[in-house]
Amino acid sequence: TMALERLSRGTSGPTKGFYTFGGAIVSLAVMATIFYTQFSPIKQAFSPPASSQEPAFSLLVTLEFQDLESKQEFLKFMTPMANYVREKEPTTLSYQVLQSDQDPLQVMILERYADKESAYLKIHKSSAEFLAFRPKLQGLAKDGKVKISGHSYLDEKSVGFMDRH
Repeated sequence: TMALERLSRGTSGPTKGFYTFGGAIVSLAVMATIFYTQFSPIKQAFSPPASSQEPAFSLLVTLEFQDLESKQEFLKFMTPMANYVREKEPTTLSYQVLQSDQDPLQVMILERYADKESAYLKIHKSSAEFLAFRPKLQGLAKDGKVKISGHSYLDEKSVGFMDRH
């Protein structure tokens, strides 16, 4: 932020309408670089993951609930988990609960991470939110309220697409 304090817009004389940095006129590209390097959330959002050479990693987890009450109990503690992932895990590319259109007691969790080692294992699985969520889901399974099955996948980058953006 010290650099940003030295960035100002000229209001009179030869620098009027231009931005200056420490008294020197700077271009828009220089301003963008200063802004980018000073604000880590912006830098993080536009920087590729450290392991960008790794294929994306996906989990498809199917949950079959004993009854609607058990499903509602799950959704009650899953909602804060999903919100946390959306807000705090930028390397989680997708995290969505899908409701079966044929069975009201079945849902699927679609999870997609930038890579397995960092985004999934180091960031997601070690987060305090996940560590609080996991025992709740395991408790439902232990009580016979849900059956959990799933598979993991790596992107086959040469076929298909996940997002149009």
